[in-house]
Amino acid sequence: MSHSGTLLLVEGRNSQFGELAPILKKLKLTYKTVKSSDEALKYFSSESPIMVLMDLLIDAKDAIDLTGEIRNASENGWSNIIVFSERRENYVEITALNAGANDFMIKPVNKRLFESRLNAWLRQAVDTRNSHKETLLNGDIYLDEERYIAVVNQSEVVLQRKEFQIMFLLLSKPQKVFSRVEIKESVWLDSGRVRNRTIDVHIRNLRSKIGGRYIRTYKGIGYSFEP
Repeated sequence: MSHSGTLLLVEGRNSQFGELAPILKKLKLTYKTVKSSDEALKYFSSESPIMVLMDLLIDAKDAIDLTGEIRNASENGWSNIIVFSERRENYVEITALNAGANDFMIKPVNKRLFESRLNAWLRQAVDTRNSHKETLLNGDIYLDEERYIAVVNQSEVVLQRKEFQIMFLLLSKPQKVFSRVEIKESVWLDSGRVRNRTIDVHIRNLRSKIGGRYIRTYKGIGYSFEP
């Protein structure tokens, strides 16, 4: 099985990633290793790794704090985050998952199990990312996921990640009215914390970048893409 995309390894206390690296190489995966939460956040500010493997105990921040920051600050909705921990208490795993982690593994990790789980995670991550791949619609507008741009009448427009995801959702079903709740649940992992005002601001920014005629407001309901 071949995979594309970079993995980010965030090493912490008693990390096993050095032992697991041969499996990543065997699967011909590209990966980058960082040793602090600050390095991880800096990487996310410019890159979009397809998956993040991180130890629970990193530095001043643990993986639970870092996961929350990545989900909220990076606006990266499709990176799979896997937390590795020596702690076996159920509440630790539950807390990590509630913070936005996709899975949780107990150390020491069985290498054969890790390889099987890794392939499963990659399939899930690739399927998720493919749902955001470049899409051509209506002849004069399409989205380029690699660069987070919209091309409108052959002019490139740079979009923020959340703007791109909202635009992708609207373009996926032209003239369908998406409620604010639908937009929040599709774009934000922790949609309960997102206010309607946040959606309105992103829509306003999109209109200023691509032109107001493409997005129609249905007062009190939501928004639609108008061909």
